[in-house]
Amino acid sequence: MTAKVMQARQEAHAYEMRVGDGVPDAAAQLAHGRDCVALVSCARVLRTPFGKQVRAALARTGNCALVHTLPDGEKGKTLAQTERAAIRLLQAGATRRSLVVALGGGAVTDAAGFLAATYMRGVSWAAVPTTLLAMVDAALGGKTGVNLPMAKNAVGAFHPPIAVLADPASLETLPERELRSGLGEVVKYAALRPALLERLRATARSGRADATLVASCARIKMEIVERDPKERGERKLLNLGHTFGHGVEAAGGFAKYTHGESVAVGLAFAFRLARALGRVDSAAVESLEGALDAAGLPAHVPGQVARRAARLMGYDKKRTADGLQWVLPRTSRGGAWEMEWDVTAAPRAVEQAVEEIGEEP
Repeated sequence: MTAKVMQARQEAHAYEMRVGDGVPDAAAQLAHGRDCVALVSCARVLRTPFGKQVRAALARTGNCALVHTLPDGEKGKTLAQTERAAIRLLQAGATRRSLVVALGGGAVTDAAGFLAATYMRGVSWAAVPTTLLAMVDAALGGKTGVNLPMAKNAVGAFHPPIAVLADPASLETLPERELRSGLGEVVKYAALRPALLERLRATARSGRADATLVASCARIKMEIVERDPKERGERKLLNLGHTFGHGVEAAGGFAKYTHGESVAVGLAFAFRLARALGRVDSAAVESLEGALDAAGLPAHVPGQVARRAARLMGYDKKRTADGLQWVLPRTSRGGAWEMEWDVTAAPRAVEQAVEEIGEEP
């Protein structure tokens, strides 16, 4: 497979995103000229054939000084784990001329990127995403961070990578639930750019994500980030579904629901909130929830979870003194919708959406 290579730009910083084969060798090439390389991953990924290939390629460079293993999933995204990793970097002799390679899904990407952003006030890092979610979202745009017990990504930094290397073939060993989780972010992009809906349905039918789907989603994000690198305007669109979605993740203790499942529920919430505000009609809600259903993703959670998510989303980092700011659709000409950011919502409309999303056991 011929790799697709795209250029991403974030202010003065530019980097390549490569989608296709040859990732282990490309990762090894990034090690040249570095004092040392630290591979940050998790045990589950390191056991996969792809993980073994990347680790072996870096070992052959002779300057891979550390392989640091994070706990799986969101358990690896804590300040305590960042401290543990930073101590190991220091003990391994990592300097400001070292390189951190993040090998894994969205949680590893976020945590390793934040480690790179904060170790010695910032060292270079590269992302080698191994989940669909990380390929189309977490590895791009330079958002890094870790969680607090009650809030997702509450501590973080903008720190773009020097490269993103994604091989969709690595997804073949991905559990079905993890692939569906990644489709949560794909549905988000399809809500922003409805032309993606048919490709989404094809992926859901085949159970495989190809390079074209990954590149299409990545291109949308990279174009938005280039125009608004620090999320002062248009980049806020990428938070569609995430305010309530992060509340769902926190309500589930960052374990019961995957990020993509939570975003899926958050997308359904956003469209139902928009309907409660008179911004869209029921046809828009049905269209969005039909896409979620096609992807095998939930649009509802039990009422108790929905109510707890509503309380926890009050910690969302996008809140202001005036309250939460939403990304919501509004019906435009021809019956289609367009997205707007920094939308305020009356408390009763939010309560109505929470009631609708809450599916009692």
